[in-house]
Amino acid sequence: MKKFLLFFYFISLFSAQSLAQDKKSANETKSPAKITSEKPELASPKQLATTGFADIIEELLPTVVNISATQEVQSGDGIDLLGELPKSPLFEDFRKQLENQFRGGGQKKKVSSIGSGFIISKDGLIVTNNHVIEEADEITISLNDGSKYKAKIIGIDKKTDLALLKINPDRELKFAKFGDSNKARIGDWLIVIGNPYGLGGSVSVGIVSARGRDITNGQSDDFIQTDAAINKGNSGGPIFNSRGEVIGISTAIFSPSGGGNVGIGFATPSTTAMQVVNQLKNQGEVTRGWLGVSIQDVSEEIAESMKMDKAKGAFVVEVTKGGPAEKAGILPTDIIIKFNDQEITEMKILPKTVSKYPIGQSAKVLVLRQGELKTIKVKVEKMRDETAQKSELKSLEKKQIIKPAGQILGLGLAELKSKIKKGKSESSVEGLLVAEINPKSEAAEKGIMVGDIIISVNQAPVSSVDALKGIIEEATKSTKKLFLFIKRGENSYAIVLTIK
Repeated sequence: MKKFLLFFYFISLFSAQSLAQDKKSANETKSPAKITSEKPELASPKQLATTGFADIIEELLPTVVNISATQEVQSGDGIDLLGELPKSPLFEDFRKQLENQFRGGGQKKKVSSIGSGFIISKDGLIVTNNHVIEEADEITISLNDGSKYKAKIIGIDKKTDLALLKINPDRELKFAKFGDSNKARIGDWLIVIGNPYGLGGSVSVGIVSARGRDITNGQSDDFIQTDAAINKGNSGGPIFNSRGEVIGISTAIFSPSGGGNVGIGFATPSTTAMQVVNQLKNQGEVTRGWLGVSIQDVSEEIAESMKMDKAKGAFVVEVTKGGPAEKAGILPTDIIIKFNDQEITEMKILPKTVSKYPIGQSAKVLVLRQGELKTIKVKVEKMRDETAQKSELKSLEKKQIIKPAGQILGLGLAELKSKIKKGKSESSVEGLLVAEINPKSEAAEKGIMVGDIIISVNQAPVSSVDALKGIIEEATKSTKKLFLFIKRGENSYAIVLTIK
C-alpha cells in the first residue's frame, strides 16, 4: 500500500521574480468600475441554481484585489559550506580557492509573494492574510480595473493570520461587506474570488462542506471548510455567500501531494475576522483576555473517574505562575465547567470566551474539584506575549528519594521530593516517582513510563505511598477508577487506571 504525506498549506504563492517582472492580470484590461448608490437586485439562492452567478459576481469583482509583496534578501555567499570540508592539509589549497571564489559573492535579490485581499471601505482599507505580506519591504495592490497602489500595514494579528492594509486611492472605491458566518449552513452556496497562481479575478463556486474545523495549525480552530477551488495565491481573498456578503477569508488548503486544490479548502470565519479587523483599525493591535491556564478536553474516562454525568468542561493541565488563575486559586486538575454564564461543554469554548472578555474585569469561574463544585472569582488580564509565557524546564534536581515501595497497579513507586528550575526561579515538586513498571500492566498500556512523577490521584495530592493506598481504598468503593495527574519533563498529562 502506498503511503501519502498529508499537508496543510498556506495558500499565498511565492516566486523569485522582482516586482517589475510581474505580469499584468487578465482582468486588468477591464474598464474602471462605476460607483453607484443603487444596488442591483440579486438572484435568490434558489434562482442561482438555474440562472448562475454572473450578476452577483459582476458586483463583487471590483471589491477584490491582487497583492504582490516583495522582500529584499541577501543571497548566500557559500562560505558557510566550507565548514563541511574535512580539516586536513589535503583540502587546504581547495579551501583557499573556494574562499576567494565565494568572498563578496553574496548579492541582494527580490523575492515576491502573491496573494489576494478585499476592500472593506471606500477610502481603501484592505483585509488579507498576514502570511501574504509578512516581513515585506514593499506591498503593491492591483485593483480590478488595473490600477496599482502602494499599501502600508495598519496592523497584523498572527494568531488569526490576518492583516489590515491601507491604500490612498484617487476616488471612492467599491467595497465588500461582512456577513454573519454563524448563519452559514452546511450545503449553502459559496463564491471564491482571488488571485490563484497570479491569475487575478479568478472565480470558483462551491458549498459549505463543514463548520468548526480544527486544522491544528496553531491558529483558529473554527474554520469553514469548502469544496470551492482554492489554490496558492487565493490566500487572503474573500469567500462570499449567495447574498454577496463576506463570510470567510481563504487561508489554507489540504493537499495529499503538496500540489493544488483537491476540493478541501479552509476559511477564517467572518465573525472572527470582524473582531480582529475592528481592533486593528481602532488600535493597531489585537488584545485578548487571558486566564493563564493550559487545558485539554475531558475524556470519557476522566469524567467517569470524577463521577461526572458526561464528559464536558476544560481540564486544567497547568497553571501559569503569576497568572490570573494562580492568583485566584485555580489548581491543576481542576475541571472548568462554566465561565460566567457560558457553559464550557468542550475545551475549545473556554479560550474563545476568555479572549473576548473585557480585560481588567472579574469573572466567576465554576470548577469541579474532588467531587465538589466551587465558584472562583478571576480577574481577566491581557494575554501575554507567547514567548513570555514559555518558561523552559532546565533541570530536575533530585534532592531526596525515600525508600522504594512495592508494586502498586503494576508500578514500582518511590516517594520523591525535587526542585524544578525554570529560568531564575525554583519550585519544589512532591509526588511518587515511577521507578519501574510491569510491561504487562494497564499502566504500561496507557503509556506511563519510568521517570514519570505522579503528582495527584483523583485530584488529591500524593506525596507518599500510604496516601495512594488510601485513595485506592476509597475508589474501590465507588467508580474503581484512578485519575492520575502525571508530570513528565516539562509537560503534564492525565491518565485513568482501573482498579482490578
